[in-house]
Amino acid sequence: MTNLDISPAGVLPPQGAVGQGPGESGVGIVRGGDYTSRPNDRGKWVGMNDDALLLKQIQGPRDLAQLDAAGRTALARALRARICEVVSRNGGHFGSNLGVVELTIALHTVFDSPRDRIVWDVSHQCYAHKLLTGRDAEFDTLRTYGGLSGFCHKGESVHDTAFAGHAGTATSIALGIARGHEALGQGDRRTVAVVGDASVVSGMTLEALNHAGWLGSRVLIILNDNGMSISFPVGGLHRTLTDVRGTGTAESNPYAPRPDDHAPATPGDVRAFFEGMGLRYEGPVWGHDAEALIATLARVKDADGPVLLHVHTRKGHGWDQAIDDPITWHAAKGFMPRVCAPESGANGAGANGAGANGAARPAAALPAAAKRPSWTQAFSSALLDLAAEDPALVAITAAMPGGTGLDAFARTFPARCFDAGIAEQHATGFASGLSVAGLKPVLAIYSTFIQRGYDQVVHDVAIQGNPLVLAMDRGGLVGDDGVTHQGLFDVAFLRCIPDVVLAAPSDEQTLRAMLRWAKDSGRIVALRWPRDTVPAPNASSAAPIEPGRGVVVAGGEGDVAFFAYGAMVEHALAARARLAGLGVTATVADARFAKPVDVDLLVELLAAHELVVTVEDHAVQGGFGSACLQAALERRPDLVGRLRLAGVPDAFVHHGARPLQLRDAGLDADGLVEHVRARLPMPSLA
Repeated sequence: MTNLDISPAGVLPPQGAVGQGPGESGVGIVRGGDYTSRPNDRGKWVGMNDDALLLKQIQGPRDLAQLDAAGRTALARALRARICEVVSRNGGHFGSNLGVVELTIALHTVFDSPRDRIVWDVSHQCYAHKLLTGRDAEFDTLRTYGGLSGFCHKGESVHDTAFAGHAGTATSIALGIARGHEALGQGDRRTVAVVGDASVVSGMTLEALNHAGWLGSRVLIILNDNGMSISFPVGGLHRTLTDVRGTGTAESNPYAPRPDDHAPATPGDVRAFFEGMGLRYEGPVWGHDAEALIATLARVKDADGPVLLHVHTRKGHGWDQAIDDPITWHAAKGFMPRVCAPESGANGAGANGAGANGAARPAAALPAAAKRPSWTQAFSSALLDLAAEDPALVAITAAMPGGTGLDAFARTFPARCFDAGIAEQHATGFASGLSVAGLKPVLAIYSTFIQRGYDQVVHDVAIQGNPLVLAMDRGGLVGDDGVTHQGLFDVAFLRCIPDVVLAAPSDEQTLRAMLRWAKDSGRIVALRWPRDTVPAPNASSAAPIEPGRGVVVAGGEGDVAFFAYGAMVEHALAARARLAGLGVTATVADARFAKPVDVDLLVELLAAHELVVTVEDHAVQGGFGSACLQAALERRPDLVGRLRLAGVPDAFVHHGARPLQLRDAGLDADGLVEHVRARLPMPSLA
């Protein structure tokens, strides 16, 4: 049994929350796991003193019915220990998962999943849910290639109602399910959406809440109010919830408007807001008291019409550092060296339980620093330098300042950095308005999230002709975050919009030059880079940025040419070196632009080589290669037969390390060599 203390001592629930007191699970130091033994429905005994063995006996949600209050307390400890163990080793979302342990136990105690549907918004708080729905034995594979996803995944379990990875979607889905059950005469089935206080203000959630109050369908929306988003939350509703909760982060929030002299909100204000939409409001309930949660859920379970249950939780509950610094500990890895080191078993730990040796909690450890900066860090540094020169430059993010590299910008230029919250549509329209006013906006956003602001890019930016720089991080294959976060479609859905320029740097110097050019161009420019480290400088670094012009970076003669877009130049250069060992000379060109394509350079490559391979970290349908194919057909249709497209196949790509994803797509050096070997004879193999 682990003696790891995964619950902080002396921490009390906020004032005004229901269910305070010594019986709250996971709060205070409770050791030993003693509770009444009861047989479950398979005749096995669950009354053990070892929390880890208790967790192993939970094969599905219905097993929770056999536990009493003390058993649920022990189970909460076991869940936190298991989450700590695996996240420390594999990485993943940490604070958000620790914060919903008791809530997850209560939900699966009261509701009958999968007959009753539970929809987790974003689902980066679904680890306890996975463990309680029969996936403990596979949990060591979390976020690994071929293993469990870090989000809900319909292919893993019937208990996962939806693929989830974008915020604000759960309420709409849950309302649709509830209405569908009613239409099919299945009104006895229940539907629950678990929504965070940051995503409850996203446009889609507010639209769904408004519609729920109008339809009157039986749906339960749980507002998981922990006072945090990935970074600091923003907005008037957040401020109101902070007032009611009595705790928050307003003092250190760099995005809060100043001065903040509003009249404090009351619980009645929150009630009035939701009941004004036609929802029955319940709460707030202290989210780390499983017994209070169970009692409340049982009371509202059969309510007629939509109910919003307000639950106060703490992000990182059970791990002191995560409570003190929820931003850093939103995602974590390598913080329990005893777990990460190969001490015993295949994964360096015992069969279950953090630490596996019963030692006290080890000190936090930091992962080794990368040898080269990430693209995000390179962008952050470049943007700071440009902002120091140009006071008109402003930056916008949609709840992702850390992920996009704007956190440093916000600290340095707080009045010029705007966090719109989880509201990509508004962030894009807001950036357009800043442009109209004469500023130079840079919207820093993940490729997967600009999808959510697509209509605004078309209607509020491009049609209006308002200059804007879209700085798209995570363009391409994103690794462990998986299918919902892949940035594989931005080239295809942006290049069809008139007056939008698409560009991608191949190294840090080119990134700096492109960003400067884009800022001053007076155009709508979308830049993209991957979730990866920046490669070493290449020969194109010193070439000036000219719209629609690429650069030859290696070779210039031979049988093969790689026409690579953005960060894929690095892999094309590696493939060139391997081909040289096979007796094949190759040219590598940095395309720089996907719109407009450098048609002159493309035709030169086609005329001088037997084979030209376009290389992109993007879906092959509609991407950079398709743009090249279209351009070649218009200019030199007689040479089109020499062109081949290397990109991500027409399929959704699930989680795994980025190098493995590139390998599987045939986009690493070996894969690009195979593209050539399949079409040209290899002299060294003749």
